[in-house]
Amino acid sequence: MFSTSSSGLSALFQEAKQAQNHLHHELPYRDYDPIERVFDNTHSRGFGFKISVLGGANDDLIQSLSHLMGDLPAGDKWDYQVQLFGHNRVAHYLEGNQALLSQRGGICQKLANDDAIYAHYAAQHGFLHRQKNNRFDLRDYDAFFFVSTTEKDPQELLDARMTLETGLAQLGFDLLPVTPEMLLTDVSDILNFDKRQDRPKEKGYNPLEPLNLQALSPDTEALTHRGHIATRHTNDQGEEVRTRLVNLGLSRLPGDYRLYALPEAFSSLRNVSRNITCPHRVTLSFRNEPTGKQNADNDNKIKDLTKTVNSQMALLTPTAEDELKERKALQKGLLSKEFTIASMVLTVSLFTDKTHQKKDTQAAKESFSHAGLDIIPLKMNQPQALLSTLPFMMSEGLWGDCKKAGRVRTLKSSNLVNLFPLIMDFCQLKGGVLLPTMRQQISFFNPFTCGSDNQNIALTGGSGAGKSFLVQEIAETVYAMGGKVWILDKGASYKKLTLSLGGTYMTHANIFLNPFTHLGAMQSAEFEFVDDDGRPVDPMMEALDNITALFATIASPYVPLTAFQQSVLGDAIVTAWERKGNQALVDDVRDALIEIAGEESDRRIKDIAVQLKKFCTDGMYKDVFNKPSMLDPSVEITTLELDGFPPAVLRPVIFALMVSINQQMYLAGSRSTPKLCIIEEAWSLLSGANEQAREFINTGYRTARKFGGAFCTVTQGIEDFFSNEEAKACYNNSDIHIILRQGEGFDEYLIQNPDAFSPFEQRLIKSFAPSAEAGYSSARIKAGGHVTYHRFFASPVKRAMFSTEPKEFEYCENLYKQGHSLERAIEQTSRHFYGKDIDAFNQAIGASA
Repeated sequence: MFSTSSSGLSALFQEAKQAQNHLHHELPYRDYDPIERVFDNTHSRGFGFKISVLGGANDDLIQSLSHLMGDLPAGDKWDYQVQLFGHNRVAHYLEGNQALLSQRGGICQKLANDDAIYAHYAAQHGFLHRQKNNRFDLRDYDAFFFVSTTEKDPQELLDARMTLETGLAQLGFDLLPVTPEMLLTDVSDILNFDKRQDRPKEKGYNPLEPLNLQALSPDTEALTHRGHIATRHTNDQGEEVRTRLVNLGLSRLPGDYRLYALPEAFSSLRNVSRNITCPHRVTLSFRNEPTGKQNADNDNKIKDLTKTVNSQMALLTPTAEDELKERKALQKGLLSKEFTIASMVLTVSLFTDKTHQKKDTQAAKESFSHAGLDIIPLKMNQPQALLSTLPFMMSEGLWGDCKKAGRVRTLKSSNLVNLFPLIMDFCQLKGGVLLPTMRQQISFFNPFTCGSDNQNIALTGGSGAGKSFLVQEIAETVYAMGGKVWILDKGASYKKLTLSLGGTYMTHANIFLNPFTHLGAMQSAEFEFVDDDGRPVDPMMEALDNITALFATIASPYVPLTAFQQSVLGDAIVTAWERKGNQALVDDVRDALIEIAGEESDRRIKDIAVQLKKFCTDGMYKDVFNKPSMLDPSVEITTLELDGFPPAVLRPVIFALMVSINQQMYLAGSRSTPKLCIIEEAWSLLSGANEQAREFINTGYRTARKFGGAFCTVTQGIEDFFSNEEAKACYNNSDIHIILRQGEGFDEYLIQNPDAFSPFEQRLIKSFAPSAEAGYSSARIKAGGHVTYHRFFASPVKRAMFSTEPKEFEYCENLYKQGHSLERAIEQTSRHFYGKDIDAFNQAIGASA
């Protein structure tokens, strides 16, 4: 028995002394020099930058990148690598937005929490919609640029970093030097990928230990298969994580390709079914070939081809003449330094699992092929492909292995930079309405932070486009962020939203708009505003200018007043204000005009007074403009229902409301407080062809901007914005244009305005599906010089809350009139019309929790 035990113990010791083959032994990372910011590897040294992903590209950027790459050191001692990592780790953005929209507490906090739960679910599992076989999730992208060398002179590496850093910064990239923590995280994200990780997590760094020992989980396993690598490790929460890494490479070099077309390979705008369905990484490793050697080789080729073309051999080699032309063009480009010659290896890595491997791989192949890049799984070559995606590995001898495997491609630097994975959609990450781009990148919309010259919005969408949903979401978001909202409605579309948020809902019976009511409060207020140039804004002067423009419009709705008449009218308004203060009436302005007309014996002035008669206390519309304004500056959201006003007085009412709301925007205080006025059904409310009315709108929009406010005008079709001067003024004064699905009038608009959109944009806008069919709304947003395409998803509960469908609206309204609370009425309406959708939604959310 003793000998058996001794033998067992001996075997145990013998086994313990055997070398364990752990993956971290294959990693070259050793030390980091914090002074030079350089990594020391087994056989090389290197550095890296985390760089911003640009929201678009043009030919100038491509040419500049090509020249920059040509300035970097060439030869087999220098390796460069560009990485783009697409993932679903967006929880930190969602939680930040949830906190932003929960400031008011109450119903806003509840809505923000519900939206956040749905968004967290969508990031991992995709949004719920009605289009089969399409996955729409939430993604974010990280990009890196690594440089490594076996060159012994350390100064050359520092010079290369200076060249690269300066060049990329001048091209508009934001740069962040890669730290040891960032390098370890990048390597871990490749070899220890965890699909359940919902936010970025930076690995810790111990300067007393070699870097390669800190990159991976100690129990990391990697099992090589013919078409993938299966990995297993334990994450920070002690959970076992299994992943399958599938690496694909180019089957051939593409023909004519452009950098700005590359995002189409990840998720197509032209065909929504073409997109990568799992987290992914694109890695481009390259070397600059020595120009002298390339020139000599090319010159020799030209000599040989010239002999062939000028001989009888030309009959046997019909392509020789074409090749000679290409070689001479190459010779010219190399001599003029228009481009250089480079070699590159492109790898697409998919992070998937056993269940979804085939589907994810096929989706990636079809998506890239649709974009003009043919990729294939690297059978029997997965380990090499995986290691080639790690930073600095090419300088550790892996480049030669890739060359033996036939994966190294040679091309011009001008063609190389067109494959740089650095371009995706332009995204806004400062919070607001969650509007993921059509390439599924997380993005938010907030008119007050989107970088536009002004915050005014021109929004258009036909029937079934989801226009009402989106506008109500924008209104609710501005309110939730602590802003103030006024809505000019026609048809009670916003009644549920307004009352749900505790706002005031007013009808024509209690809308009174004396423009002098709040001038006293404005005069005594001590808010200080400055315009965009930093000059102080006089609120009383702005208010009186607005009131003058209002009276000019209502006094002469069809023929503009002369400059003289405008001036006299302004004097009369000031006189009325000085005499009566906030008790002034239209009568007082009329009386002041009659006095001036008598003094000047000028019939032109008296004509204005006569035209104001119907708005005086003895006129047809005596109450609307003389009774004190009912707009309460302390109310945070107000909806004014304009149905019920006679058509003849509707335009003056809208203009008076604009004046009153501009006053409210000032009284709301700080310019940093968001203030939004929504004019719904604007095409029917703003009807006329008066140059004076157009100028009034220009003045009103400028005033709102000075007080930190904005207007959002909403129409059925983009053609409605060009049907009259008032609507056109609204459009031209709006730096933010939002286009949803258009109706039949869009084709007519394109005939009359063929250059309004590119052919690609026309096809894309026409492809927007009705929201009821798709389960989401599509939108084109132009703001701050950027054009982006988005999808808007709403949960079933919110769909019921925002719905303006006649049957649903009537059902909810009847319950409300029967004594049910509005919240209860909305809940019962939701159950009645969307019961199955809500059950499916709750089941999906619950199953993922």
